[in-house]
Amino acid sequence: MSHIEKDALITVHNLTRWYPENPNKLFDHFDFSLLKNDFRVLMGKSGTGKTTLVKLIIGQITAPHSTVFCGEDDISKYSESDLENYRKKIGIVFQDYRLLEECSVRENISYPLKIFGLGETIIESKLDGIVKKMNLRDLLDVPVQFLSAGEKQKVCLARALIHDPEFLIADEPTGNLDREHTQQVADLLIEANKMGNTVLLITHDIHLVHYLKEKHAIKLDALK
Repeated sequence: MSHIEKDALITVHNLTRWYPENPNKLFDHFDFSLLKNDFRVLMGKSGTGKTTLVKLIIGQITAPHSTVFCGEDDISKYSESDLENYRKKIGIVFQDYRLLEECSVRENISYPLKIFGLGETIIESKLDGIVKKMNLRDLLDVPVQFLSAGEKQKVCLARALIHDPEFLIADEPTGNLDREHTQQVADLLIEANKMGNTVLLITHDIHLVHYLKEKHAIKLDALK
C-alpha cells in the first residue's frame, strides 16, 4: 500500500472525524506513521483529539475502514480475538495510572504476564530485569496506594514494558506530576527508546517537550 511507510508499526491514513454537536472536525484528513525505533511526540491542547487518537490506535474505538493500520493490516477488520492479540504488542502508560491500588508493586507490574498465562519462572525473570531498570526493587512488596505520584508512574512504565511490547504509548504520563518527576519520567522514556523500544508520547506539556528535545532526538507533530 503506497500510503504505508516501510518499517511502519502503525499508520493512520486520511483520518477524518468529528462529533455531531461540534461543527469543527476533530481530525481532517489526518496522516501519521509510527516507525520502528521512533520516539514520536504528538502534542496538542485539550480538545484536539489526543485521547480519541489513542483509543482508535488501540482499537477501543472502532476506526473507520482503511484509516488505522498495524503494519499492513487494517485494524477495523480485526475480530475480538485479533484485537486481543494486537493489544499484546502494545504497552500503555496512562495519566491516571490505572493501577490496582491495594495490590503490591510486584503484583501490578507482573499483572500483564499473568493475563498472558506465562509461567512463574518467566514472570520472575522479567520482573527482576524491569525493576532493576526502574530502580523499584525496594518497593516491590509495598501496596501501590502508599506510593508517591512519581513512583506510581514508574510502576506504570514498568508494567507497560515488562512484556516487551512492539511499541509503547505514553498518554499524558506527566499530567499529574511536578517538574522534577516529569523529568524523571522523560528520562525513563528516553532510556526505553535507547534500549530499542518504540515510543509514542501524547502530551500537552510544552515543558516536557522542551526537555525531551534538549536530551534526545524526537519526532514532533502538533495536533490542531
